[in-house]
Amino acid sequence: MPKKILVVDDEKDIVEIISMYLEKEDYEPIAAYDGQEALGKIIHNKPDLVVLDIMMPKMDGHSLNIKLKENPATRDIPVIVITGKGHLREIITAREDVTIVDYLEKPFQMKELLEKIKNVFEKKNE
Repeated sequence: MPKKILVVDDEKDIVEIISMYLEKEDYEPIAAYDGQEALGKIIHNKPDLVVLDIMMPKMDGHSLNIKLKENPATRDIPVIVITGKGHLREIITAREDVTIVDYLEKPFQMKELLEKIKNVFEKKNE
């Protein structure tokens, strides 16, 4: 069964491009365009990984990640953050109990993101 990856970004083009590359790598992408929509999809679809933007309407990426880590049913879902350069400090200084497995600054190469995703799944299988 292909791994399900939820891609969360308010920029539709970014979600579509990432989803297209994920499908080529035999992953099953799930799209969400804000934190609230993502939360519903996480509960219903239980993805294997979340690729998450920080700056979004309705619920930002930090708030979504906090909700994931506070819920026993979703706390073990790994999160890779994608962010604009100005927000890198926020990621590094975020709450200690709200962890991410990796991050990328926009703009990034799709090859980099795919490599990070592959590394997450390889570590989970160890």
